[in-house]
Amino acid sequence: MKVTTTILSFSSIILLITLLFNNIVHHIYDHDNAMDMFCMTETCDNYSENVLKLINNSVDPCDNFHQYACGTMIRNVSDRGYITDLIEKVRDEVEYILKKGWDQKKNKTNRKIVKSRSLATDLAIRIFQQCTRITSKIATKEEILEAINKQFNGLPISTNSSWPLESNKNSININWLDFYAHYSNAFGYEPIFRVGYYLMNNLYIQIDFCFMEFQIFNCKVLLKYMMSNKTNEKSEKEYEKICNEVIDFSVKLTKFKLKFGEKKLYHLKEIESDTGLNWESFFQITLNYGKSFRKEKNPSIIYDNELIIVEDALLDALKFIENTPKHIVFNYFWLKTIAYFLSNIKTTGFCPVSFFSDQFPLSFAIARLYVDYSLKPGSKLKAIHMVNQLKQSAIESIEKNTLFDDETREKAIEKLRSIIDFVGLPEKFMIDEQLDEFYGLQSSIDPMFGDNYYESYAKLLRHYKHIMFGKMGNDSISLRGINSFSPLIFNGYYSILANSIEIKPILLRLPLFDTELPFYINYAKLGYIIGHEIFHCVDKTGIKYDKSGALREWTTDKFEKKYDDKTQCFIEQYRNYTEHYYGLSQDNSTVGEDVADNGGLRVAYMAYQHEMKRIQNLGKQPQLFPKLVDKKMTVEQIFFLATAQFHCRFVTRTELNDWFTHDIHSPPESRVNVCLQNFDKFAESFNCSIGSPMNPEKRCRLF
Repeated sequence: MKVTTTILSFSSIILLITLLFNNIVHHIYDHDNAMDMFCMTETCDNYSENVLKLINNSVDPCDNFHQYACGTMIRNVSDRGYITDLIEKVRDEVEYILKKGWDQKKNKTNRKIVKSRSLATDLAIRIFQQCTRITSKIATKEEILEAINKQFNGLPISTNSSWPLESNKNSININWLDFYAHYSNAFGYEPIFRVGYYLMNNLYIQIDFCFMEFQIFNCKVLLKYMMSNKTNEKSEKEYEKICNEVIDFSVKLTKFKLKFGEKKLYHLKEIESDTGLNWESFFQITLNYGKSFRKEKNPSIIYDNELIIVEDALLDALKFIENTPKHIVFNYFWLKTIAYFLSNIKTTGFCPVSFFSDQFPLSFAIARLYVDYSLKPGSKLKAIHMVNQLKQSAIESIEKNTLFDDETREKAIEKLRSIIDFVGLPEKFMIDEQLDEFYGLQSSIDPMFGDNYYESYAKLLRHYKHIMFGKMGNDSISLRGINSFSPLIFNGYYSILANSIEIKPILLRLPLFDTELPFYINYAKLGYIIGHEIFHCVDKTGIKYDKSGALREWTTDKFEKKYDDKTQCFIEQYRNYTEHYYGLSQDNSTVGEDVADNGGLRVAYMAYQHEMKRIQNLGKQPQLFPKLVDKKMTVEQIFFLATAQFHCRFVTRTELNDWFTHDIHSPPESRVNVCLQNFDKFAESFNCSIGSPMNPEKRCRLF
């Protein structure tokens, strides 16, 4: 009887939690389904004003919808688009939080700005104060150079090394990869590749290019710094020769970075065989640092069958490095370190930029500050509801799609249902204790500070690297939803190896989303982005991987033939548009994104229609914008306008000429017009006659 009572009590608790969650969702969603016909809030008024401000009424929407929807912005060279404006606005807000989050007079955290009592958020704020030179002395270039040389002289390279190294004077008794392990652990800085996490169901090691490190050395500036060192024993000519060798190496290395490639899973022994490098030794050195930092006696072991995610371009780069004279590679590390740390302290204006970098260790703490201060309550919960609705709409789309045979359809739906979604900031980081535990901060952050920003930043880099590698091999630590990208970058992601989508916190705000806006606007903008990411799971690359992210064929030959034929339709369609409207040639490099755009629009529309039916079944109607109703706009027309205006931006002719060499997406006008040309619901909404530019007789459709 006691066991039965316990089970019933537990079931009752689960039922109550479920009912509470459903009530919260409906309460939040019913906010924009109120009995009031019009949305009269300031948010809605400003939104409708911006919609009308962008429209060019001299353009027929059935001729060129992008020019109609974005006419005033695409003619104004000073308008860089919503995305650029949003990124700058978020950075300004974060800088404000970090700056005002410290009360100068009381010398403590400003609780009017900062809600979190986490040590990690306090650390971010206090280091920012040092960076902006408010609470600490300035480290001179000479002091930094001296500190860097001191650390380099402590690395296990040889007994008679003198930096920079010369080929005929220095005996180098360590291979470059082992040195890189010691070096990156000493400085916390990784100028060629970084080792981190690509977090799925299991813990993996990710080796990837550091895309932020594209700068080529300014030789004259570095020469000046080197010559300023009072203990230097080399002439300016000798320094110049060394510097030029490194510049040549850097330029060649950068070319490998520009070769974007597909990430693949390899076993450790496969990488060792392919590159001829002892990776087991590299990882063991790195893990030993992490474990010794946590004062553990038994460091983790990396086995030959350990799975590692690597980009093909990196493997080629590693072979190039192996064939480069050692002294040049080692001098590259030395000069890169000087350039990196000097650039981080040379101007106060660089501080906000470095705090936004993927490599900045406290990015999750900064994101916590931003979420607490800037995001409206209920934003994450509402976005999660949208993700679920969009996944269901995507499944319905596959169920009705004649492209799929029964076997492939079943596998595709199974994969869609298995998608893991990470929306906003992981919940663990909204809890102070768990945020501090993640960063290895227990009682005091005072030991993290040096006399100046350089010392504090270097300490922070080392601390974070050691903490992260200390977690490796610990099955009790859950790190799902955490990757190497800053949580405050503007993007949504689909991870093919995790079968997951990630919607960053920065997306949960205007102009993409707002809890006060009618639901159809949120689906048109954020819903379109989420739908786009969802369909990457079944794009040309996605169908090569199963629901668990394993490289495994699950489609039939018949399906793949039909899939390729329909994909070719998109390739030709976008190519023809580019040639006709831009006078440019376009290859098929954008097809994956083009297909995802088309699928994303359709499921966003389906999900918005489902939500419309839901509230109508409750006897309600969607809220309208008075100013848009005055213009006789329907809800459907406003939906398509909202989607199109997400892509409003001014693009110069020079940008267009270079577009396809640096971007895997089609230009804004193509993304809007071609996508809508393929959707019959758009033509119906704007009454476009058959054969008009926006209602062609031939359409392409995959999903």
